Amino acid sequence: MKKCQLTRINYQYCLTDTTTQTILPNVWEKFADNNTIELFVVENILPYLTSMEADLAMLVWFDALTVGGEIDLSVPNTDYFIEMWQQAKWDNSNLLNSESEARTAFAGLWGAQENCNPRDNIYNENFQCVYKSGYNAPRLTLLLERAGFCNLSVISDGDKVKATATKTMDRGERQITTKYDQIRPDHLNRYEFACHQIGKIDEDAKLLDLACGIGYGTLMLANKTGAKVTGVDIEQAAITHAKQHFSNNKTDFICQDAKLLDIESSSKDVVVSFETIEHVDFDQQLLDIFFNVLKPGGRLICSTPNQDVMPYDKHKFAYHIKHYTNSELVKLLTKSGFVDIKLFAQYDPVGGKVVEGQNGSFTIAIAVK
Repeated sequence: MKKCQLTRINYQYCLTDTTTQTILPNVWEKFADNNTIELFVVENILPYLTSMEADLAMLVWFDALTVGGEIDLSVPNTDYFIEMWQQAKWDNSNLLNSESEARTAFAGLWGAQENCNPRDNIYNENFQCVYKSGYNAPRLTLLLERAGFCNLSVISDGDKVKATATKTMDRGERQITTKYDQIRPDHLNRYEFACHQIGKIDEDAKLLDLACGIGYGTLMLANKTGAKVTGVDIEQAAITHAKQHFSNNKTDFICQDAKLLDIESSSKDVVVSFETIEHVDFDQQLLDIFFNVLKPGGRLICSTPNQDVMPYDKHKFAYHIKHYTNSELVKLLTKSGFVDIKLFAQYDPVGGKVVEGQNGSFTIAIAVK
């Protein structure tokens, strides 16, 4: 489908493309294959959704778009109607006048509320014309960013907020944002741990952040250690995003397949690679590559889900190939030549700090060449 439009007609969600119109029971369940829509136009749908329904719907819409596809949104401008509400004259005549500022402001903030009078025979307890959420430009911006959209244009235009945004890459398990406060805490905490372990080192030291994604961790490493950090990822869109949003004069970003890594042997002081080996079918080879690029005495800091605590499930972990027990991870590291292997844990899989221990949801390993 090149273009789809989502509207409300007779209190129902209607999805229209060039040839058909489909009634959707809701808008936060998958209604199209991933990467099939080039332009998705959404008109005044979001106010009828709760905050969590809107979050989920935005993710579904994001996945349905092709890479490079756009979403075009329009919602009532809550700021506009708040100002009108405050200026409105509230008396009986204005309350009865459907065109008064009081009635207009009320409808703009809480919906038209048709069929909501319990004294009428057409009273509908589903409250199909009642708004559940309000939006201004910052709120709509946040909703789009949280879903992973980029290249946002969000404009307050009188009683409407209008927005366009682009899907620049597939999500998968990737974080897509321009702001640190929208990165999952467990991801940030792993990089914080790495920064603490490395500490401030010589400004000429060289670090590798492999499977860097959009580069937020690469920039953290550069800022907190003072070293030069190369971020490598297989996804060109992620590297482009990293260069645009998470770079400075201490970072360099390269798009490469880890299996074909073109980095000089014995050239890196530290290699950081979080949540990587569970995604590849060449785990031992990958650790051999890490060992090869490290200088003698250099350290690898890596992490992976702990099979004993977070067992692999192909449906739950669609992008993983396998999970590792601590003994399996240590065996792989040892076989590649690493020594002085120390294990740490993240017990909370969403926001956990990295602490000493071996029975966390995620295992973090430090190993020395």
